[in-house]
Amino acid sequence: MKKLFLTLAVIVASMSCNAQLLWKVSGNGVKGDSYLFGTHHVAPVDMLDKTPGFNDALKGVDAVYGEIDMAIMNSPEAQQSILSLAMAPADSTINKLYTTEQYDSINTVLKKYTGGMATLDQLNMLKPSMVATQIAMLQNMVAFPGFNASQQLDQTVQLKAKELGKAIKDFETLEFQMNLLFGDPIADQAEGLLKAERTDEEAIGHVKELARAYTEGDLAAIEKVMFAPEIGMDEETAKHMLYDRNDNWVKTIKDAVGHESIMVAVGIGHLVGERGLIKQLQNAGYTVTPVK
Repeated sequence: MKKLFLTLAVIVASMSCNAQLLWKVSGNGVKGDSYLFGTHHVAPVDMLDKTPGFNDALKGVDAVYGEIDMAIMNSPEAQQSILSLAMAPADSTINKLYTTEQYDSINTVLKKYTGGMATLDQLNMLKPSMVATQIAMLQNMVAFPGFNASQQLDQTVQLKAKELGKAIKDFETLEFQMNLLFGDPIADQAEGLLKAERTDEEAIGHVKELARAYTEGDLAAIEKVMFAPEIGMDEETAKHMLYDRNDNWVKTIKDAVGHESIMVAVGIGHLVGERGLIKQLQNAGYTVTPVK
């Protein structure tokens, strides 16, 4: 389910996590130790200090790779581009896509999370996927009540890296990621938003379990939640959102680690499973181990 993984994304800030969020990549001709770090896009930034070895690992690498360069994403020009891509065609605004009953049901979910401060009327000009993304963010904030949107985890990793003089590199462009979110046919987006409304109660339990698993560094549990029946990703979405992207990223990683040490800081969903970055690098002959 797309919305889960671009907001893609932990529970109690006072809990500590184990090192399964941070993995060392060595052997097979790498230049120094490199690392994989799984982020959660809605996790509090103090997760970095609670991850054993993270700060030392960051100090030791030459560059940090993220899904995108967060500085570019947060620029006024990028924000304007995002808004433009998120706007619905004139004949496909929200009020033209749903029956009155469907519209009211979606509006009820939105108002529940905002105390009535945001309504579907106010979001009428947006594509359904953008509205679904906003609902997903609000759901995740139930699991992470301390989340501060101005201190997003991926962004903080990159800011820390810049302060240490590390190069920031990206796997994808903003346009590519926006097309992942908002590029599907409007009819598919409309059905996705309806699903978000229908499964709202289940989604709360889902994001709380994902938050618990992330906080504890439990990759097996994270994978299980990601592909849970009804609420998780189906195979087609996984291919589109995870597998194809992982395949592209691994090529870049294999090239990079031969001439510089790097930290790859991307959504935790990209690390897990048989087609995740950890397994793919292991299959390619690298030694990938959790940092203790």
